[in-house]
Amino acid sequence: MTNESILQATQTYLMANYGRIPLVTARASGATVWDATGKQYLDLFAGFGAGGLGHCHPKVVAAIGKAAGEMMAVGNLYTWESQVRLAEAIIRHSFPGKVFYCHSGAEANEAAIKLARRAGGEGRYKIISFHKCFHGRTLGSLSVTATKAYQAGFEPMLPGNVCVPFGDLKAVENAIDDQTAGVIVEPIQGEGGVNVPTVEFMKGLRALCDRHKLTLICDEVWTAPARTGKWFAYQHYGIVPDVMTLAKAIGGGVPVAACVGREAFGDVLTPGTHGCTLGGNPVCAAAGAAVCQAIEEENLVDEARRKGERIVQAIKNAAIGRVKEIRGKGLMLGIELDAAPDQAKAVFNACLDAGVMINIAQGNVVRLAPPMVITDDELDQGLAVVIDAMKG
Repeated sequence: MTNESILQATQTYLMANYGRIPLVTARASGATVWDATGKQYLDLFAGFGAGGLGHCHPKVVAAIGKAAGEMMAVGNLYTWESQVRLAEAIIRHSFPGKVFYCHSGAEANEAAIKLARRAGGEGRYKIISFHKCFHGRTLGSLSVTATKAYQAGFEPMLPGNVCVPFGDLKAVENAIDDQTAGVIVEPIQGEGGVNVPTVEFMKGLRALCDRHKLTLICDEVWTAPARTGKWFAYQHYGIVPDVMTLAKAIGGGVPVAACVGREAFGDVLTPGTHGCTLGGNPVCAAAGAAVCQAIEEENLVDEARRKGERIVQAIKNAAIGRVKEIRGKGLMLGIELDAAPDQAKAVFNACLDAGVMINIAQGNVVRLAPPMVITDDELDQGLAVVIDAMKG
């Protein structure tokens, strides 16, 4: 098929729920993507975070190929080695607990909401979330997402959920009542503009949840594994959540997601209360286990931290007048421009024209989330383009 025929077929056969750019991608490797014409792009957004190890990481590709040749799907009435290996790696790097597998961040957050409701007991069903948060587009996860535009046309949402200002402990405390089951928080907000909470806020959330016997859910879909310079972003704050959700980079490019609960939550979901036909299937679980192995062997936690510092320093050294603030940790960064909202879109377009893929959030925030395997030379090359675009 030609570029034109692919683009036409996209309009003919695919639903219009994505605001697609007329660019046909053909292949990718590491931090590089090629379009169907052969033009090369440096990916500084890692496939919306799913490519934490870059595109087609050799360890992940090998694990997928081996698993696909042995067993692809037999159903969760049974078990298999790769499920256990991935779960063991997650638990070893986080907290003692148990894992439920699914396919996407939204599904993982749906599981977490159900877990919090069931753990809370009869009559406790409300979930507290935060302004500018994003937790998914399925009905439950959408109900705890702050963006009203995403909810439009799908009302009514699940009843009782309360959205309060991010970072405001008093607002959280005031929102808690006898019907509250839990609190869901991103340890660094992504779509909301890469907003980093204070240690005091996160510790305060933990204390409030302990005092009122609420489930504290950390949505780590964007932040983990390793992207922020820790295996899991909650580890920056000296707390442990009751439940965390994982997706995107944990699969290395294939759909892997998980809802992870502390030991006390491990048996809350009894047989029949929740499920996922293909969750943690042999191929996806093998990919996830390979991701964890690569992070360990390639020292990617430290690399994410080091490369993130390199980006921040380069932007500061460029002394760009329009840069109002740089936020984030590791390789999850947001650069807020002190300019009209459409300026970030202009930066996005200029970068894409120059062969660099980035993203924007909240109108005037340039988002960078390169693969953790990106080389220093590639990073410097991409940053030069981004800096030029921000200078205008």
